[in-house]
Amino acid sequence: MCIAKTKAKALAALFAAATGCTPRTEETRDRIRVEVELPTDLGEQARRTVLMTLSNADRYGHDRTRDGAVVWAELDRGRDT
Repeated sequence: MCIAKTKAKALAALFAAATGCTPRTEETRDRIRVEVELPTDLGEQARRTVLMTLSNADRYGHDRTRDGAVVWAELDRGRDT
C-alpha cells in the first residue's frame, strides 16, 4: 500500500474519532483528500485532535457550508514508493 494511502486512512480514523462523523475520501493521481463535517458542539479535546490531525497533512483547510463547517486535509502522492 502506498504511503499516502496509509496516512489518509490514519487521518480519516482520527477525524472520525474526534468528530463522531464519517470522513469522505477523494483520490486523484496526484493527491488524496480527506474531509469531515465539524459538529457544532465539538469539545476542546476533540478540537485539539482535529488540529493535530490537520498538521500531519501536506495541505489543509476549513470551509463553511450552508449546513455548518468542514475541515479537509490533503496528502501528495508524489513521494510514494
